[in-house]
Amino acid sequence: MQTYPPSYAQASDERLLKHVAQQDAVAYEVFYDRHTKAVYSLILRIVRQPTRAEELLQETFWQVWRSATTYRGEGAALAWLMRIARNRALDELRRQKARPQATEYVADGMTEAVQVARAANQQAPLEDAVEQAVTLRWNQQEVRRALAAIPAEQRLCLELNYFEGLTQREIAEQLELPIGTIKSRMRIGMEKLEYQLRRIGFP
Repeated sequence: MQTYPPSYAQASDERLLKHVAQQDAVAYEVFYDRHTKAVYSLILRIVRQPTRAEELLQETFWQVWRSATTYRGEGAALAWLMRIARNRALDELRRQKARPQATEYVADGMTEAVQVARAANQQAPLEDAVEQAVTLRWNQQEVRRALAAIPAEQRLCLELNYFEGLTQREIAEQLELPIGTIKSRMRIGMEKLEYQLRRIGFP
């Protein structure tokens, strides 16, 4: 892992952005390393395509490098960054004019599912593990398909809460939205998710 001088490593996001605005490459690298995983996760939750999410991640931080001077200290630097990432991702959805699909998740999921199934019962024959994996993978695919049918803004709130473990208040802070909006989106999103799952036979 990259080691940075304490003056950079211990600096706040806001101070780092001030240095980035002056084209300080070290400050930029620290800021990038500090937040790249969170930004990628947010983008991936929206576009659902790992390859495109990686491209949008780079575009987001390139915009940070070029536009750091526009950050005036109003609000947290992380919220400013996440807003850029969210807008990039939502622009991509509008450009595609279609809801995202989960095909790239499914491609390598079978091996993972077999490992999960075998881990649950180390003595199970391979055939049993594969049968369990097929069922597990089918359920995961169906849930992802049901989620994909939900509007992106509602789906994002659900996934950040249930899969990333963020509280509603943390989601509101990350997306820079009122907590009432987050609660409303989650409630409506859950109703739509339940409807979609019932349509495909889930209890």
